[in-house]
Amino acid sequence: MADRIRVLCAHGYVLMQDSCPGCDHEAETPHQGDPVRVVPSWTSTPHTRCRRCTLRPSDRIHTKGGPDAR
Repeated sequence: MADRIRVLCAHGYVLMQDSCPGCDHEAETPHQGDPVRVVPSWTSTPHTRCRRCTLRPSDRIHTKGGPDAR
């Protein structure tokens, strides 16, 4: 199997692999989404996740205009 590119979250941890306290916090705080495609080590299927919280970009936690918009 070829080496996979390890995508880092906004806090410097490997996305969808490492446990990140920053992502855990942002998953509970409304923020603007930062989508990125990542292929986790347990599958060959690409997933689109927010680099700031690891949730899907369509998740309701993501705002459209900024930190105060909902």
